[in-house]
Amino acid sequence: MNLDQFAVISDIHGNSLALEAVLDDINARELDTIFNLGDHLYGSLEPATVAEMLIGDEIVSIAGNQDRIIITPPEDILTTADHLYIMSQLAQEHLDWLHTLPPTFRIEDVFLCHGTPDSDETYLLEQPDRAGGILDMTEAIQERLQGIDASLILCGHSHVPRCVWLPDGRLVVNPGSVGMPAYTDDVPYDHKMEAGSPHARYAVITRTANGWQVEQVAVAYDWFAAAAVARQRGRDDRARWLETGRA
Repeated sequence: MNLDQFAVISDIHGNSLALEAVLDDINARELDTIFNLGDHLYGSLEPATVAEMLIGDEIVSIAGNQDRIIITPPEDILTTADHLYIMSQLAQEHLDWLHTLPPTFRIEDVFLCHGTPDSDETYLLEQPDRAGGILDMTEAIQERLQGIDASLILCGHSHVPRCVWLPDGRLVVNPGSVGMPAYTDDVPYDHKMEAGSPHARYAVITRTANGWQVEQVAVAYDWFAAAAVARQRGRDDRARWLETGRA
């Protein structure tokens, strides 16, 4: 595993077209280490195809909140169209793979989490707002990272690409979302998150003599085709998010 230069992906949400484009770009850069920060399959697109692309590949994956609810669904989502669709698509081997994924992972001085180290549904870097995700105060971010002394902390969940330096020298990177550039949510209250464009996002991180170097990558792919699949599944809202990167 190469920790001198590697790729970071997150929040694929079943978008196989976006994942394929990102993996092609990673391969073209000849990067052989990929960290994957969760929320792989949940959505209205192609969950089984994405699972097949991830299982058995040389990708270090952790679980996100929407991976967890596939395995242990809360009662209020059992009869929703999204959950019924997901469960109709996934084979037992896909569910077994989800069961193996840890909520966090650390290797040397790199720490992976989906939301925060303690919660897969709490934003690490943002304060959610009806106008969009606002970068939170340094003190609030540090509070969420108590006990994590890794020099590089990787997080997902918000779908917003960010690189945040902390005064103690730690660097926090969110690569953005591979497969869903915007969304609305009602947890902890009504808010939206937006990347601002429909590109598939990921990050390339390089260790240098001066510290971690971060390249946020926005990959063009056929997002109109992905949006068409969402519309076929009855999710016009997701189709708009995919086509525009705005919520």
